[in-house]
Amino acid sequence: MSKVKTKAGFAVLVGRPNVGKSTFLNNVLGKKVSIISKVPQTTRFSIRGIFNDPRGQIVFVDTPGIYLSNKHLMKFLSSRSFSAKDEADVVLYMVDLTRRPGREEEEVLSQLWELKKPVIMLLNKRDLGQKYADDYISLWKNTVGTNADPLKYFIPISALESVGLDEVLTTVFEHLAPSEPFYPPDVSSDLPDKLFISDVIREKIFTHMKKEVPHSVAVKVDNIEERERAVLFIQATIIVERESQKAIVIGKKANILKEVGQEARLELEKVFEKRIYLELWVKVQKDWQKKMETLRELGYIL
Repeated sequence: MSKVKTKAGFAVLVGRPNVGKSTFLNNVLGKKVSIISKVPQTTRFSIRGIFNDPRGQIVFVDTPGIYLSNKHLMKFLSSRSFSAKDEADVVLYMVDLTRRPGREEEEVLSQLWELKKPVIMLLNKRDLGQKYADDYISLWKNTVGTNADPLKYFIPISALESVGLDEVLTTVFEHLAPSEPFYPPDVSSDLPDKLFISDVIREKIFTHMKKEVPHSVAVKVDNIEERERAVLFIQATIIVERESQKAIVIGKKANILKEVGQEARLELEKVFEKRIYLELWVKVQKDWQKKMETLRELGYIL
């Protein structure tokens, strides 16, 4: 039996909201698999993005940001981020060099240093300066103390400008075992179409909404149907918690809803390479974030 010449494994991305995990993943893969927004906690699924080259295959897992909140959904998303570490061969802990370490960092570090798996700290947004780099490194060292340290490297990167990403890939491959690929080479993500579509629509909502609305918004894709050749018919419901939020999402003379629909349709047509007919509805569902049945329907609990 010949030896396997390629490597394969899972690299899980963890960190607090808006550190740049989704930007990192999209730029590493060279295509969009995870939504990006200035609004914290936009990623609500553990998205797997698959990178292939002659060295082998890295399955990146983009997790929801670690977010300290009393809301049921936010607490659930944070716990999902922590549980994703269990499937990792390598943990990529990303921090934002433009922000001081916060309570989320302390929460992450308290668990990461106990892992018997290699950890790589990605010091992101180096293009904006490295003001707090020493703070993050000191916090890590103080947390670990005299215990065995799983941290292998500090790597300064700019996910936005794709600086340092090749070094990250090389370092991850160094810590993976010889293996055949887990996914076919033409697969870039394992996120189901319905969840991907709902994420694209939600991203467009975020670009138009005020601060208080986005976390109260979810999108449920009700139907995907090929009505004729090269035409995809999609029906989706935008869920909000209050009537006042419904009015904001729809907008005056439905202008916001129309813009969201048009922007989402154009992006989905590029992805699916088909004409898209997108029908959007807005529905009030009070306290949906606290209802386990609704979270299952939305795909947040699998």
